[in-house]
Amino acid sequence: MSEAEYEVLIAGGKLMNATDHHKEHGRKTTSVGFCFFPEDPDKAIHWLSGVVNTEMCVTLDIDDSLLTESTGIYRDDEKDDIEGMSLLELMFTPAPQIERKEYCLTEYSLNVAKVLDATTKYQNYFEQ
Repeated sequence: MSEAEYEVLIAGGKLMNATDHHKEHGRKTTSVGFCFFPEDPDKAIHWLSGVVNTEMCVTLDIDDSLLTESTGIYRDDEKDDIEGMSLLELMFTPAPQIERKEYCLTEYSLNVAKVLDATTKYQNYFEQ
């Protein structure tokens, strides 16, 4: 999430987002609003980078009954063998894709979400 979103959340504000990512942005997802993923952030960063704002990585505990299960199509980093590929190959070779389970909701606050961890360690992950 963005640092601005995080500041609103920890100040006790409510985050709201009703974006239909497929209809409004042509993304390959069924999610509406905020998207959450069950994978460990150290794994997920490899396929989420470039798709989500990585200023803050926040691990939340949200009651399952508040979340809507959805799916999205993402780069399959386990089958994407980019080592040794030329720039030309990287530009014109479609990345392998995989359908991943995700969860979404359109609004939340600290009343329904408990912050378990927050870090900026992925902020410039691919610039290292």
